Amino acid sequence: MVPVTCRTEYLTGRHHISAGAAWIVMMVAMIALVGLNIAGVDGLLISAVVAGLLALSLFAAAYGRLGERGAVLLTVDDDTVYFGNEDRTLVSYPLSALRSFAIGGPADDTSPMTGRRAQHLTVFGQKYLKLTFAREQPRAGTGADEDLDPDFWRVAIIEGDPAASAVIDRLLVHAPQRVSTEKKAAPPKEKASVATVPPDHDPSNDEHSPVDLRRPRIADAGSDEAAERLWEEATRRHDEVLSAYGSYELDPALLLKYPAVTDVTVDQTQTFHLALDEATALRTDSYPGNRGRADAYQQSVAALRRAWIACEKHGRRIGAGYLEPADQNALDTALKLYNHAEASSTPAEQATYYGRVRDIVTTMTDRGVLHPPEAAVAELSAVTRRALEAGKSNA
Repeated sequence: MVPVTCRTEYLTGRHHISAGAAWIVMMVAMIALVGLNIAGVDGLLISAVVAGLLALSLFAAAYGRLGERGAVLLTVDDDTVYFGNEDRTLVSYPLSALRSFAIGGPADDTSPMTGRRAQHLTVFGQKYLKLTFAREQPRAGTGADEDLDPDFWRVAIIEGDPAASAVIDRLLVHAPQRVSTEKKAAPPKEKASVATVPPDHDPSNDEHSPVDLRRPRIADAGSDEAAERLWEEATRRHDEVLSAYGSYELDPALLLKYPAVTDVTVDQTQTFHLALDEATALRTDSYPGNRGRADAYQQSVAALRRAWIACEKHGRRIGAGYLEPADQNALDTALKLYNHAEASSTPAEQATYYGRVRDIVTTMTDRGVLHPPEAAVAELSAVTRRALEAGKSNA
């Protein structure tokens, strides 16, 4: 099993002290400006003093910002969990020693992670895991049985980080029990798959619903690493939609049975293609580094997924029912011919059936009744050509 690591960054004492010092020096500069003017000090001297203080303030702020942030690490592999302060020390426990697991927070402050709070690895504003481990040996220097009491830890995580979700899933597998927390999170909603939707789902509401509230937004990610992982997840979901739609383009049977799914004159299909164009325009080969652009892409993928669910559900529900009865019969005939071709073992017979299917689709397309994607028409021509070539080679 590949180890999974989540990382929660926080501002260190250097950042806070530098920010405080910069603010104080700036206030001193403002007071000096007013006070020296009132005292009638020469303007050049005032400018020099104020400029020096402001430069010192900027230097203090820059010193803090250039410092690396602290981080709480949490890693889970096959049989061990590791966690701790990245700048100090990491501890490890076998997963078999895990006695309970829960999620708490958000934390009210960032723990000093030393002394009495050495086992509180919490970060202000972030959720944390409450972990209880059985201690296998007494503390050094004692032999008392009471020293075998379990170890309690609080380990910060970033809510919505896919890596943190993976870590939680692995811990849940090994935790023999779960303890309740004071701040319970809302129960997760069941995720709808790309190709299916709940039977009571109304696609007409999708266009007006907020953008995928079940997914954490990149704009709210707690770290750049979490933002990048959310972007990667969005690209995977984008690819899932493309794959699902591609099956309707490349499978002639689906085209004949559910033509509305790929017919751009159908409102739901047109909405899907508009969403597809937007997501495609915002997609980049790698993480853009700009959270605003990455967040816009993530939201466009969420909108694309909703549009696809509505498009597919509508198309499968009406089938060819939006066409005139004669055209419905023509497509039904074409589908039967295609199924005969698929079941036939004679290349010549297959070529005949495929050719008739292609002629029906081409005729309906020329009349403006059917609007199949070019890829679907090309696939029909390809299967017909392959059957003809197979027939010639067997002759």
